[in-house]
Amino acid sequence: MANLVPFTIDLTAHEATRLAAVLDALSSHWDPMEIYTGEAEAHRMLYTHLDPDQQAAYDVLIANGVLPNTPGAIR
Repeated sequence: MANLVPFTIDLTAHEATRLAAVLDALSSHWDPMEIYTGEAEAHRMLYTHLDPDQQAAYDVLIANGVLPNTPGAIR
């Protein structure tokens, strides 16, 4: 049996470069609150006006923790 040689890689410098590239691509126009608000509205709209069978399935998914319970969602 061959002896194994420890193999380690330090990705700290690479991660810093990647984070800088992501932040540069986002630019100063990126607004996290606007993004979150838009996603919450899209989620609300997606689960609005469900037929009874869809609503029952949606309720089961929420009850089992598959989907988050979103107060204020139109039912």
